[in-house]
Amino acid sequence: MPTVEITAIRKTFGEVLALDGIGLTVQDGENVAVLGPSGSGKSTLLRIIAGLETPDAGDVAFGGVSQRGIPAHRRDCAIVFQQFALYPHMTAMGNITTGLRYGLGLSKSAAEARAREVATVMRVEHLLARKPRQMSGGQRQRIALARALARRSGVVLLDEPLSGLDAQLHAALRVEIAAMLRQVGATALNVTHDQLDAMAMADRIAVINEGKIEQVGTPDDLYDHPDSLFVAGFVGSPPMNLLPVESEGESSFDAVQVKASESVTLGVRAEHLTLAEPAADAWPVSGLVVLVEPTGVDRVVRMRTDRGEAIAIRCPAGTATPAPGTRITASAPPGAVRVFSQRTGRHLGGLDDAGVVVCRR
Repeated sequence: MPTVEITAIRKTFGEVLALDGIGLTVQDGENVAVLGPSGSGKSTLLRIIAGLETPDAGDVAFGGVSQRGIPAHRRDCAIVFQQFALYPHMTAMGNITTGLRYGLGLSKSAAEARAREVATVMRVEHLLARKPRQMSGGQRQRIALARALARRSGVVLLDEPLSGLDAQLHAALRVEIAAMLRQVGATALNVTHDQLDAMAMADRIAVINEGKIEQVGTPDDLYDHPDSLFVAGFVGSPPMNLLPVESEGESSFDAVQVKASESVTLGVRAEHLTLAEPAADAWPVSGLVVLVEPTGVDRVVRMRTDRGEAIAIRCPAGTATPAPGTRITASAPPGAVRVFSQRTGRHLGGLDDAGVVVCRR
């Protein structure tokens, strides 16, 4: 399967800069998620890769071959849109096999055999005789997915493919799509705003914000070592707790004053905060509990500090948790605290790396 190389892609719509010098390489057979909020440019990037949009500058290459000037229908890629785009007058079987027969030149029997194989994996084999109007939204989306995967293209592009599904089916298909992409060895790009989809399905994630890539890495890399305030606040559920501190200022951590050459933001993950008796060198932070969220495997305690900052604390299931309205103190080990520049938004490292001096108040 081909490597996809995206080089210095720039795209504007009027005065709006949608993509600003995007560069990304997706290796042969790799599954990469492009993760970002609405309006970040991720769908525009996908359409440029597919040949549905022309970039103002930059290039896209499949397997080292530039795709400049190659129309969408001649590119070795299949795309699944957020909207289903099924032919309303055809059955599900017809929707899946039309491209196989007239695009790839398969015989009717070979096309139908492949359609049944993919439909079984996608749990839609019982829908093959139905037309789109006879299906639910989730069923239509699964047919659209089956149609794309049945092509066995070298590159598979997915644009929010699970957004129209109910929660249970969403979680099940997330696993099945990732497994099927690996089975066929396709090089895949999955555009999504859902970090759970990105972290569960992708080998690597490219986080995009305002037309620029903030960070590329494995799900663990992005979670444990975010390169910027944006990634820290966007990746993770709950996201990293972020506490701004002016240079030579006091933080929301009790008895801690931060001295630095610039204003910084301190970050700590919810699981690194504990309600147990703190160690001697721990950083305590106090506030009022506003909500307790049971998640099954644990509970997330939502606290608001005296400065009005929102703090999330992850507590193991089965442990006693405070009720809303209770005043509590949580603490974190200093080694778990990350430091970000407020000026650039970039990660400065741990306390020592960032040149931050901590003084006990």
